Amino acid sequence: MPLAGSQKLTDEVGYCVARIECDTPTGVQCGTGFFFAFQLENGKRSPCLITSRHVVHGARSGRFFITRKDADGRLQPQQPLECRIPDFEDKCHPHPDPSIDLVLVFAGASLQAIKAEGNDYHITYLSRSAILPREQRAELAHLEAVAVLGYPLGLWDPQQLQPVARLGITATHADLPYGGAPQFLVDAPCHPGMGGAPVFLCTPATAGEGSMPAQRSPGVALLGVLYAQRHAHLQGETGVEPLVGRMRAGRPVPPTPLPGPAPLGAVLSTDKILDFEPLVRAMIHGYISKY
Repeated sequence: MPLAGSQKLTDEVGYCVARIECDTPTGVQCGTGFFFAFQLENGKRSPCLITSRHVVHGARSGRFFITRKDADGRLQPQQPLECRIPDFEDKCHPHPDPSIDLVLVFAGASLQAIKAEGNDYHITYLSRSAILPREQRAELAHLEAVAVLGYPLGLWDPQQLQPVARLGITATHADLPYGGAPQFLVDAPCHPGMGGAPVFLCTPATAGEGSMPAQRSPGVALLGVLYAQRHAHLQGETGVEPLVGRMRAGRPVPPTPLPGPAPLGAVLSTDKILDFEPLVRAMIHGYISKY
């Protein structure tokens, strides 16, 4: 279900996000991913799952979870579908710039396997049309309302499978490269397990005056991908911590407390998502393996 506009995105945004679990030699790593459909030359779309590279680091196998749909089209969130991927890290394509904490997974084969087993699912795909255009991004204010959708360790609801939305504001301008890198900061709660979570600009409804109706519906637009939290020590030093969740024996591992003031979220700009387009085209033309 590709998205055509901000109102549609507002209605369906919870179904573009997936919880990711990875089996590693040291335990289970957890993070967030989101579905993105790249437009192909033949008019079709290539369904992909995008997340942070640190989420899948060392993953011998992995899985993501999506909402089941019954034969009548009714959603069955209490019976999620599990998509298992062996050799998960090997099947993730890293961003062409190794300093960018993003990977792409071609999800088509896993989704086709689910349908081949007689199951159906409900997914909302983000696409280029969901991204705030560059010229509009440049016109944003320094302080803008944002929402981060993900699966924070210990807070998400496994019975409903819906992501947790955390609200905040941009701490630096979304169109200015923080520290010279293609990223910006947000002042929003960022917990382990939210690495790879999409960050959306929240557009409130335009209020009408007197008897005049509102001129614009509330909506959201994709601004970037949360990958880490940046914190400052009292001594003035700074650090960056990946937002990966960890579990052992089925229980969350408490994160190490960070020193200094509350950390800020580090968000990669949407330009880095679009950097994957040449990779997707190369896969479609058979120049590289989708695995």
